[in-house]
Amino acid sequence: MTDSLIDYSPGTNTPDTETENPASARAPAKGMHHYTLDGVTHEIPENFWDPETKSVRLGSLLKSHGDLRSRIGERRKPPETYEIRLPEDLQSAISANPDDPLAQSAMDWARRHELSQEAFDELAEAFFRNEAQSFDPDRYRETQMSALDEALGSDAEKVRKDIGQWFGALMGQDFEESPELLAAAEELAADARGVLLLKTLRDRLSEHGVPDRRSDAGAEAPVDEAAIRRVQASDAYRNSSHADHEATRSWVRNAWQTLVDRGH
Repeated sequence: MTDSLIDYSPGTNTPDTETENPASARAPAKGMHHYTLDGVTHEIPENFWDPETKSVRLGSLLKSHGDLRSRIGERRKPPETYEIRLPEDLQSAISANPDDPLAQSAMDWARRHELSQEAFDELAEAFFRNEAQSFDPDRYRETQMSALDEALGSDAEKVRKDIGQWFGALMGQDFEESPELLAAAEELAADARGVLLLKTLRDRLSEHGVPDRRSDAGAEAPVDEAAIRRVQASDAYRNSSHADHEATRSWVRNAWQTLVDRGH
């Protein structure tokens, strides 16, 4: 007597039918029937099985095989070069360049998978429709404005205006001298995250107040145009309710006069 769950006794000479013919030992898959021919068991689909005679519908099977060979023979080869043919409603909304590396990569992939021009058209349309929606400027602006409203609450409009005035006062002359800087600034400010970054920068600068006009040694700090514009961009200069507002405006007037006297 043993508690083992397996039988350790020597095996008999009875053939192991599951090992010799696995297909016959297991139940057929759903919708399939077993059919043994020349000692080999096959699984036959329902539509090729005759339930009355328990045999294969040979005529149906041969016809299906012939139809499949015909379809394979009629399969068209992929074109040497694919065209990017956009639907009429997308032609004015987006530009498709066939020489773009991404387009060339898509064409190589389509050729490797033997896609027809029509199948490639479907692939291209799906891609460009998504692109057109992603780059809809009105929709994008609406999304970014909603993100700012959510982040800034009821003060969103005022904050946007204040940040614009502050950034313009700080960088106005640089923008006039460098269109590239202006373009970069506009790209930054077109995104809600960029506006929030500018707000954080302004807030951090405002926390430190107006830059001291004297160095630690008590000597007058150098005054140049950039330093004056930084002060003009500060909250103390722009906000009339700030405790240092009048002193800051006075300092700015004197600083500009100093530059004029120096001939700058």
